[in-house]
Amino acid sequence: MALKKITLLVIACILLSFLAVPAVAVQEEKDNEKIPVLISFKGKANAELVKAYGGNVKHEYTIVPAVAAELPQKAIDALSKNPNIDFIEPDGQAQILADEVPWGITRINAVNAQSSGFTGTGIKVAVLDTGIDYTHPDLMANYLGGYDFVNRDNDPMDDHSHGTHVAGTVAAASNGIGVLGAAPQAGLYSVKVADSSGYCSYSNIIAGINWAVDNNADVITMSLGGTSSSSTLQSACDNAYSKGVVLVGAAGNSGGSVIYPAAYSSVIAVSAVDSTNAKTSWSCYGPQIEFAAPGVSIKSTMPGGLYGFKSGTSMATPHVTGAVALLMSTDAAGTSYDANKNGNWDPAEVRSRLQKTATDLGATGKDDYYGYGLVNAYAAVNGLENAPAGESTPVPDTSLDTEPVIVPDATTENKIFVGSLTAVKDSSLKGKNTFGWAVFTVKVVDSSGKAIPGASVNGSWSGLTSGTVSGVTDAGGVVKFTSSQVKSPAGTFTFTVNEVACSGYVYDPSQNVLSTLSVTF
Repeated sequence: MALKKITLLVIACILLSFLAVPAVAVQEEKDNEKIPVLISFKGKANAELVKAYGGNVKHEYTIVPAVAAELPQKAIDALSKNPNIDFIEPDGQAQILADEVPWGITRINAVNAQSSGFTGTGIKVAVLDTGIDYTHPDLMANYLGGYDFVNRDNDPMDDHSHGTHVAGTVAAASNGIGVLGAAPQAGLYSVKVADSSGYCSYSNIIAGINWAVDNNADVITMSLGGTSSSSTLQSACDNAYSKGVVLVGAAGNSGGSVIYPAAYSSVIAVSAVDSTNAKTSWSCYGPQIEFAAPGVSIKSTMPGGLYGFKSGTSMATPHVTGAVALLMSTDAAGTSYDANKNGNWDPAEVRSRLQKTATDLGATGKDDYYGYGLVNAYAAVNGLENAPAGESTPVPDTSLDTEPVIVPDATTENKIFVGSLTAVKDSSLKGKNTFGWAVFTVKVVDSSGKAIPGASVNGSWSGLTSGTVSGVTDAGGVVKFTSSQVKSPAGTFTFTVNEVACSGYVYDPSQNVLSTLSVTF
C-alpha cells in the first residue's frame, strides 16, 4: 500500500511539472512581448541607447527629439528612468476619416458625380431660410457671407436650425467629419429671411431674392413658402430667372396644392419621397412638380456643430439644389444644351438636362406626384462631352409664354419703346419703424402696340434711393423693378428708363409714353 501511494505521488508531481511549464513559458513570452512606443529625449535623440535596452527602432525623427521603437515592458520601465529620457508614451493608433453619406445623397447619385470630379466648385448657392450656422465645421469652409433680413444686419446666424440643415444637404464639405453634402465645394450664402420660429414675410423672401441676384448667386434654394400667391413675389422670381439664376423651391407638406414660390413656373418645384422612392403622404403635388427627391429622415448639419434628422419637402429641395450646383459646375460650352451658345448653364438649359436625366417614377413620363422623376446628379453630369453639338435641345415649358414669341427680321426697322410706366408705393411697420418702397412696372411694346417679351430694360433710381438696375420683360412684355426699402421715407422714389434693347428691334425713346416717373411719400 505504501509503495502504491508513493507511486501515485510521483505521478502527480510529474503531471504538475508538465502543467507548470506552459504557465511559465506563457509568462516569459508576455514579459518579452515588445510594445510600440514613442520615446522623447531631453536633448538630441539617441537611437543607440534604445537599442542597448533591446529596442527595435522604427523611426528616427529630426522634427522632434524622439524615436519610435518597440520594447518589452521591463525595458520600457528601465529606460524611462534614464536621465536622458523626457518621457515614453504609447504609439497611438489612427485611421483615415470619412464623411457619413446620408441616404439621400447616395439616392440621387451625388457621390458618383463627385467621384467623376464634379463637386460644385465655383457655384454660389443662396440659402433663403432661417440663416446658417456658419461656424459649423462642415459648413464654415464653404461660407461666403450673407445678410439677415429679420434683424437687418450682416450676421445671418441661424437661430432655429432649419437653414443649417438645408445648407448641409446642399454643400456639407468633404472633410473627413460629419456628413457629406451633394455639392461639397459649392459656396453658400446665408440669406436669413425667416425668424427663430420659422416664419417669414413675402417681403423678406423678395428682399432675399433681390440680395442673391445682386450678389451674383447662381442658385437660390427656398425650403419655405405660403399658400397665397403674390404678383410681386412672382415677378421677383421671374426676374431672377431671366437674369440667369436657377430657383428651387419646396412643394409644401400639407398634402395639397403646391405652395408659393415653388408653384411659380420660374421655380423648380420639388416633392418628397421616402426610402422606397414613394411620394410621402404629406408632400404637396400638382402639375407644377418638376422633380422628386429624398425627404424622410434626412441627416444633416445642425447648429452648434451638431447633426440631426429632419423630414419634409424642405429636406428634398436641397438635394435638387445640390444636383443643380453639380451640373452648373460642368462645362456647358460645346454641348447641345448650350442653346444660346454663351458657354454657360442658363436656367432653362439646367432644367432641360435634369429633366432628361431624371429617374422616372410613378406614371410613365411627367406626372403630378414626381414630376419628371427622381433627380439623378450623376446622370446629369455624365456624358455631356459626347452630346451632339448640333442637336436641338427642348426648352422646358415654364408656362411664362402666354403668346408666341415673334423674332422680327433684323433688316427691318422695327421700333420698340416704353408703352407704359406705372408705379405703386408700399410700406410696412417693423417694430417702431416704418419702411417704405416703390415698385415700378415697365411695359415694352412695338409700333403696333404688341407686347415684346425678352427685351432688356436698363433704368436708374434717384430721390430716396440711387443706383442702376436692369431686367428682362416677361411674356407679357412687362418687367418690374422694386426699390430698396427706406426707413421713415420722406420724399420721392424716382425711376428713369435709360435704355431698352431687343434683338431685331430698334429702341425709339421719342415714342415712350413715359421715361421717368416718381412716387412721393
